[in-house]
Amino acid sequence: MVADRLQWERCLKIEKQIRDGDFPSRRKLAEELEVTERTVQRDITFMKDRFGAPIVVSRKNGGYYYTEPAWFLPSVPLTEGELFSLLIARQAVAQYRGTPVVQTLEKVFIKIAGSLSESISVLPEYAAGIISFAPSAALAVDETIWNRLLQSARNRQSVQMRYSSRKSKETALRTVDPYHIINMQGDWYLFGHDHRHGKICQFQLHRIQTVRVMDKPFEVRPNFDLSDIVNSSFGNFGSADDLQTVRLHIAGDMAELFEDRIFHPQQTVKKREDAFEISFPVSAAGARPFFHLIQWILSMGRDVEVLEPKHLKTLLREEIRLMKEKIEKN
Repeated sequence: MVADRLQWERCLKIEKQIRDGDFPSRRKLAEELEVTERTVQRDITFMKDRFGAPIVVSRKNGGYYYTEPAWFLPSVPLTEGELFSLLIARQAVAQYRGTPVVQTLEKVFIKIAGSLSESISVLPEYAAGIISFAPSAALAVDETIWNRLLQSARNRQSVQMRYSSRKSKETALRTVDPYHIINMQGDWYLFGHDHRHGKICQFQLHRIQTVRVMDKPFEVRPNFDLSDIVNSSFGNFGSADDLQTVRLHIAGDMAELFEDRIFHPQQTVKKREDAFEISFPVSAAGARPFFHLIQWILSMGRDVEVLEPKHLKTLLREEIRLMKEKIEKN
């Protein structure tokens, strides 16, 4: 395997020398590659036999050249393990179906596969039946909207978009400076400066109905830091405002199930006997503070105890009270 890799590297260097039009001789190639002339001849023969390289020797100066200048040597040699990883990645992106990302990456995969060395004879079905991914229920994103937002974010141009708000249930035109598009728990979101509210807001891409790129440049505000937003988020709501430290005591079956998992990029864990304590910063901003966190806490039932903050305890009690009322109503 190592010998094959070294030969391939030599072939790429030989290919470059010939393509540059320098008419390299066998002796010159041997000196530059630090091998014997016999090795160079074997590499040339390999290129001819395996890839049909149109290499001939010039009668004028005795150097090599291509009779077909447009010919090229495939330049993406992969080991079996590398190709296996590529095939796994191809399956992994399927969880983002419903977005133009899947179609684009599929085209990239085909392009890469088309330039592979023929020495790798593994079919695309190589990973089938061994590894798969159970995709989440991702929300579809319109390709036109996706492309226009990417264009405006790259070129730093404001957009006017028609947005259907989940909170107000209203659809309105919004002028936004698109800063960053991020995937949070399987769905796509836009963070940008909303001109109407005068602050950085989060928008769900599937709720954007139309986008018009404006001839209006913008600069990203210095107070925008995506890492701050991500590091203070739980679930798919992103904000770095009103940060509060959450502490939970998890025991029982949930402790056994969750002890070694990472739920937050800044979490700290203290192990206890048959339990553990976890703490992390979370934003309490928004119309429904701690919304996703409360749902997660409720999913652990009696095995979790909220230690702090007090506001989270209050919201959790209210949620349980409302749940209790609905259960008893029936």
